[in-house]
Amino acid sequence: MTKSDAEALIKDYLHAYGNISQEERRQLLLKAVSDDVVSTNPAEESHGFDGLLAHVEQFQQRLPGAYFRLNKLLTHHSQVLLEWTLYKGDDTVVTTAHTHGVFSDQGRLKQLTGFF
Repeated sequence: MTKSDAEALIKDYLHAYGNISQEERRQLLLKAVSDDVVSTNPAEESHGFDGLLAHVEQFQQRLPGAYFRLNKLLTHHSQVLLEWTLYKGDDTVVTTAHTHGVFSDQGRLKQLTGFF
């Protein structure tokens, strides 16, 4: 996977957290993550596509209009490290943090670990 391919996939993944329709969110995540994806952060853990989809939908319910922007991406050996910023719907910065990811053989994210 090239760095530009990884960046496009990560941007789709982050965009899925935004203020979009449920169907668009589902389609973005289908492109970006594997069916058996595991996602963890200091507060939560989700398993499988449906678990992650529910987590992302709950995020938008908790923070209506919030969205992420990718600041930096590093990748090698089927792994990725991102720096991202979370914004409120009014463009106020909430936090900047990091996520480590691992790509499956099919080029979709199979593991995500958020650090914030």
